[in-house]
Amino acid sequence: MSKGKPESELTNFLADLLLEEGQKVLKQSGKDFMADISYFNYGGIRTYLPEGEITVGKIYELMPFENELVFLKLNGNQIREFLNTVASKGGESVGGVRFSISEGKAKNITIGKKQIENEKYYWVATNNYVAEGGDDLDVFTQKDDYFKPGKLIRDIIISHLESISEKGKIITAQTDGRISYE
Repeated sequence: MSKGKPESELTNFLADLLLEEGQKVLKQSGKDFMADISYFNYGGIRTYLPEGEITVGKIYELMPFENELVFLKLNGNQIREFLNTVASKGGESVGGVRFSISEGKAKNITIGKKQIENEKYYWVATNNYVAEGGDDLDVFTQKDDYFKPGKLIRDIIISHLESISEKGKIITAQTDGRISYE
C-alpha cells in the first residue's frame, strides 16, 4: 500500500485505523464522546506498507515521528475550514468523512453519513503536531476542547497490526470515494 491523493489504500487504511483505535482509547479512558473524524497529515506518512510481513522497523519508517494521539473538539464551521485546507492540498488521509473537491474547496461534506452542521460539535482524532497548527492547520489551534491520552500513534499502529496478525487475518484496504473531484 502506498499513499496517493485524493485518497489511497494506505491513507484510508491509516485514517480508518486511527478512528477505530481512537474509539477504543476514548472508551478505555472513560470519555463520554466518540471521535467523528480522523486525520493523518499526508507529509507525516513517510513510506509505504509492503505486501507480506510488516515489521516493527517498517512501521518506524512509516511513522518516524513521536506523534501522540489527540482529540480535538471543533464546530462544523471549523471542520469545513479544515476540510477546505485538505481540499486545497488535493486530498489527504481522512476517516469518518466524505466530500468532493471543487475549485480547491470541500463540497458536499458528510460526517457519519449525515450532512455537516455548522453549529454542531465534532471530535477529530489526529496527532499533536497538526493539533498545534502544523501543516497549515491553524484552525486546529482554535479547538473548543482537547484530550491527549498520552499514546504514541506509532504504538497504536503496531498494536493494531499485531492484533490483526494474531487473529490470522490479512490487512486489507481500499479506496472508497471518501474524497472525490467534482
